[in-house]
Amino acid sequence: MPRDMSVGNERERTARRQEAVPHAPTGGREVVRRPRAPRRTFWKTRALRLVPPGERGPAAPAAADAPPPGGAGRALGAPCWLSLVTRDIRAAEEFYGRVLGWCHVPLLGSAGRARSLVLKGGEPVGTISETAGDLGGYASWMPYFLVHDVDTAVARLRERGATVAVGPLTTGAGRVAVVAGPEDAVFGVRQKAPDLRWSVGRAPTARLELHTRDIFAAALFYGGVLGWAGDPETSCDVEYVDDRIAVLDGRRRVAALRGGTAPGSGGRHRWHTSFRVADVDAAAAAALDRGGRVVTPPYGPPSRREAVLCDREGIPFTVVAT
Repeated sequence: MPRDMSVGNERERTARRQEAVPHAPTGGREVVRRPRAPRRTFWKTRALRLVPPGERGPAAPAAADAPPPGGAGRALGAPCWLSLVTRDIRAAEEFYGRVLGWCHVPLLGSAGRARSLVLKGGEPVGTISETAGDLGGYASWMPYFLVHDVDTAVARLRERGATVAVGPLTTGAGRVAVVAGPEDAVFGVRQKAPDLRWSVGRAPTARLELHTRDIFAAALFYGGVLGWAGDPETSCDVEYVDDRIAVLDGRRRVAALRGGTAPGSGGRHRWHTSFRVADVDAAAAAALDRGGRVVTPPYGPPSRREAVLCDREGIPFTVVAT
């Protein structure tokens, strides 16, 4: 093609593009306003989408007889239960009963392994089980997360280098497995919530937080395994706010990922649970009286007072004012 014809065609294309763009008078001359690329309103890396506050839009209205968001643990990836493994279940029941006001209902367990259901004011807290082994630094209040298929989740966990400690196995409450993820943080996966009334954010379980070196790497790991930020109708959403990543079931915050080590864990990175009490100072005093330990003394105003405690076996937890 001759050069002058090529230049002419380019000029025609430029003129057509300028005619399609609105002009505005500025200082007696026309300035072409070129369209800008759309702004990205969320942080995204690989398959995980972090939505900033206010960008999710209003939640769909719930049916009149539907449980509150997170109440039934129906969103995939939402925490759905808590469990504690201890060497002396009777001593643990006595400690938590005196310190947090819990009551315990014996459950059927495997031979030689006692188990109990923990309740506070009729609301489920979780289960306590007895073991003959020494869990050492792995001992903690362990969260379970709801997944569509435990076997598929375990396969994904193994692909990502996690250690499968228990299962998958079938129990009366469905398929379950227990794993150690990044930095040996222990958690479980379940196909069915043991009790539909249980939820983080409602009494007696106030908060569930993962303390980790890298919140974004942790979000990619857990999001890929648990299905966070998947189908908005069935999965948990995630957002980055206040230097931490929040996991949301509808409008309810059900977990958070934050930097640093877990309080009372000896510098480890772990899942950490906070429980509600009527009197934080009384709970701290009772923990000392019953052979526990106060890691962080009570602090804060009465309505937001909290403290970090350890039970008789050194398992840490936080108490917050009701």
